[in-house]
Formats: sequence, C-alpha cells, structure tokens
Amino acid sequence: MDESIKLKVPFNENREREHQKFFFHHTWKKGFTELKKAIFYAILFLSLGFSSLNFIQNNPASTVFRYAGVIFLGYIFLLLYQYFTKKKKFYQSIEEQINDFKRKNENTSFIILDKENITMENSLSTIGTVWSKTSYKFVDKYLILSILNNNLNFIFTETDFKGSDYKTFTSFLEQYSKQEK
Repeated sequence: MDESIKLKVPFNENREREHQKFFFHHTWKKGFTELKKAIFYAILFLSLGFSSLNFIQNNPASTVFRYAGVIFLGYIFLLLYQYFTKKKKFYQSIEEQINDFKRKNENTSFIILDKENITMENSLSTIGTVWSKTSYKFVDKYLILSILNNNLNFIFTETDFKGSDYKTFTSFLEQYSKQEK
C-alpha cells in the first residue's frame, strides 16, 4: 500500500466540546486520586493530632501530627486551585479554537494515512508524525490518539467518521501504531 488514504472528519462544535470535556476529565483522574489521598491523610493526621488519647495528647508527636495535617490541608487547597484554574483556561482555549474554526468557515478536517506516517490537516494547522511516535487507547466510546510521544492528543468517536472510515482509521492504528493500556 504505497498510496495514502485521506479520511474526512466533519467539524461539529458540540461534539468537539464534548470530546474536549471528556479529555480534560480523563487527564485529571490522577489528580483526583491524589486529592483523595491528601484528604485521607489530612483527616488521619488531624484526628491523631487533636485526639484526646493520653499517650498521644501528652506527647510531642501530637504536634507533629497537627502540623502534618495542616500541610495536607494546604496541599488539598493547592490541588483544588490548580484544578479550577486549569479548567477555566482549558475551556477558554476550547472556545478560542472553535471560534477560529467558525471564522475560517471550516467544517472539515482531514486525516491522511499511509504506511510511513499520519497527518492531521485543517485550515488552521497541519500536524504529521511517523507511526513510531504515535499511540492510541480506547476509553469508553472514545479513541484517544496521542502523537509526537504523547505531546498532542486527538479525541475521536465512531460517529465522527462517515461510512467505514472509522474502521479504516482503527485498522491503520492497530497495524502501524502501538496501543496504550
């Protein structure tokens, strides 16, 4: 197969918002796990630091537990602050991208596949990479395509493609790319 295949991906702003919202929550799952751990440790250390047990209350360890609890509370607020500021910036950037597509009157993007590389093309940019720097994974109904060693991610669902283009796309990914777990 020496010739390339050009797949058409129509632009739908509601679907694009949904994809990006999913990706934001997917990338912050690890942050929420970290938040849960911090909450657990804060409760544990604060309850030990302020407990009325005699062997802890009259011991310098209670002061250490209190300070550790306060440090974990600070860490919790830091994680929450990061989440909300990143969320605000992320959604602003999504709106800017969608408005750029609207201004250009763009309604279609293209994925160009051949045995050497993959190229994502629209009126705003053209990004290509070799297959060795490309990976993908399936999460729920979404396909997350990571190119340039996970520095750029694209989100797709089967409904984004027409006809059998999705099967063609996934068969190229399975054949030339590596699947993440």
